[in-house]
Amino acid sequence: MSKPVYIAGVGLTKVDLTGRVFGSVFDLFAQAFAKALQDSRVRAFDAVQIGIMDSEEFENRANIAAKVVDRLGLRGVPAVRSETASSTGAAAFHEACYKVASGQCESVLVLAGERMKTVTTEVATSIMSKTVDPEERRFGFTMPGLIALVTQGWLASRGIRRDEASPILARLMRRAHALGAENPLAAFYGKPEPLEAYFDETKNLPVATPLMRKDCSPICDGAAAVILTARPDALRVAGLGSATESSSVLDRAALDHLDATRQAARVAYYRAGIRDPQHLAGLVVEAHDAFNSLLPIDLVDLGLVSDDEVVEALVGDPKQMPGDPLSHPISGVAGRIPTNLSGGLKARGHPVGGTGLFQIAECALQLQDRFPNPKAQVHGASLGIAHSIGGPGNNVYVTVIERSDSLRLPEAVPQPRLHFEAREARPVPDPSQLHGARALIEAATTIHVTAGDQPGPIHVAVVNLDGTRVFARLDHATEEDTPPEEALAGQKVRLLIKDDGDQYFQLDRDRSGLGGLLDRVRAVLT
Repeated sequence: MSKPVYIAGVGLTKVDLTGRVFGSVFDLFAQAFAKALQDSRVRAFDAVQIGIMDSEEFENRANIAAKVVDRLGLRGVPAVRSETASSTGAAAFHEACYKVASGQCESVLVLAGERMKTVTTEVATSIMSKTVDPEERRFGFTMPGLIALVTQGWLASRGIRRDEASPILARLMRRAHALGAENPLAAFYGKPEPLEAYFDETKNLPVATPLMRKDCSPICDGAAAVILTARPDALRVAGLGSATESSSVLDRAALDHLDATRQAARVAYYRAGIRDPQHLAGLVVEAHDAFNSLLPIDLVDLGLVSDDEVVEALVGDPKQMPGDPLSHPISGVAGRIPTNLSGGLKARGHPVGGTGLFQIAECALQLQDRFPNPKAQVHGASLGIAHSIGGPGNNVYVTVIERSDSLRLPEAVPQPRLHFEAREARPVPDPSQLHGARALIEAATTIHVTAGDQPGPIHVAVVNLDGTRVFARLDHATEEDTPPEEALAGQKVRLLIKDDGDQYFQLDRDRSGLGGLLDRVRAVLT
């Protein structure tokens, strides 16, 4: 950066599940702003950066940046809104940092949040599904459905069977809620989730295989405020990195991780002078776990843990009874990578427009020995990494903040790719060439909660046709003849184009009989 950027104050609201705490989005932002002012010596601002994902539908308000600063008594200050789906709060922070680093602004106020409890969960799901690529929405995909595909890809690459996946996901749920239950600002404060709750089929209903309801973060209200300044202060912004990925998973090189996280991390580490993120002293991490399965994927993508050790680094041995996450030797309060000690998005809550700024503020509080849950305060914390995912992994931000008195010496790091040229868009396959074609299933999920008119369950797969990916629904699925999703992966199928114009697939007849199906299921389970 051209000029150093410092954090001069933070303010967080409690995350609310009831929808009765904040009367309007202005009340929401005013509370976070008031707390940030109490925390800072800065009283005047050269600019305000507002982060909110969807005020038009959640609040029925547009031109929100001007309205917010007016209600806060800051009339006259330049104000602009950032929006990058669920990474909006981090995006607003990064844009504000660049304004200070450029020398054009001495101090910038960053406000980010969302008031989502104005609508039902079903309506909120439909609103947020609009961040999904139109081709994916056409096949019934929601955000959980797309993350389910990534999860299936990750499980397959790790050789984790479905019967092994559920205990891992259950322990990730329990971990998040054990931490959130002791965070007074968390949505689930005082509400731990016992391990057995994950396996209660009457309450933990399927959303998109393998994700269940208790794998998904809640609809909630909340806001964060951060004051940035060019004047030296206790915390400085050490590195910023961001990256985009294709809007559709069909265009991605791999389905088992998020390339945008890896690229954003490389840039942030380059700018912070971090050569080996696995050997950082005084580290705290807040990573984007809107769904339980994302947390292990995040830590690997951030380069903090190897793929082989990440499950044990978070939840220990899945075959043993889980312990207190605060005492975990790797991701606990005294571990090498204290991770999501706030409870994360799953238990602290996920007010989509504010989440990214919440994470940065939580890292800041850790570095100042002021974490809301004293039991989760990391002794000697000096470096924070906040990671925020926008949409289904296509707009990612990584932020590194550091104590100004840190003795860490920045290292020389090879420059990552920073410049990009336009590429040709993926060619859209001609439907007439798909009918009757043979393809290979890469990953499959059953979407139980859809965003479209067609109710679930919908069995959908990503199929590969000579290097070209397309979505296809399972043709004539019944409860009896529908294979488990992991049994579908790797199967050869025949594509059909029906009168509705959509793609469908049939299992090869020589392997789709009951005997062949049972053989495949046995192979998966053994």
